[in-house]
Amino acid sequence: MIKLVPLFPLQLVLYPNEILPLHIFEERYKDMIQYCIETDEPFGLLSYIDQKVSRIGCLCKINKVNKKYEDGRIDIVCQGSDRFLVHSFNSSKSYLQGTISAFHDAETMEDAIPGLLERLQGKYDKLLEIAAKSWEDLPDQLPANSYEFAHLVGFDLAQKQNLLEIKSETERLKFLIEHLDRIIPQMKAFEEVQNRIKLNGHFREFPPLNFNI
Repeated sequence: MIKLVPLFPLQLVLYPNEILPLHIFEERYKDMIQYCIETDEPFGLLSYIDQKVSRIGCLCKINKVNKKYEDGRIDIVCQGSDRFLVHSFNSSKSYLQGTISAFHDAETMEDAIPGLLERLQGKYDKLLEIAAKSWEDLPDQLPANSYEFAHLVGFDLAQKQNLLEIKSETERLKFLIEHLDRIIPQMKAFEEVQNRIKLNGHFREFPPLNFNI
């Protein structure tokens, strides 16, 4: 089913079921949020990467209005729901709109290859062993699916968008595992260099290493 929805391009990627607090201050998006509140309709959140608006995004339902300011600004708490594909953009209102259709997986979460999630969780444990010294906010429990892992493994914005566009939980889990297979050896090497520099009294500061992940 194709329908017209308000669109909100942002420099972030939202996943299904993810909670997102937003502070709305631009006039056009004040209009958009007011429309969504009055109609109880979601808006579509699209990532903005390299000066381009993505065509695949996630619908966003407003769960709560936290605060309204005298000048019209508003704090809201949203939650991601279904993914969608934009067929065309529409600029007839102050905010962007688009005609969209659903963008569903070819399989259910439960159809993912058995053992992949456990394999990913094991690699994530190794990542935490290396990084936990400098990570203050660790999750209370291991994430239970690919979307919950996506913000925790050092993805850049484009990688997060790539994950959103994969239409299979199996392939998303594989994508995450391959990423950790690349960065864990780099992080181990980085830690070894840090330890060597700490032993050398001539170095008072450790310059950051630039490496690709």
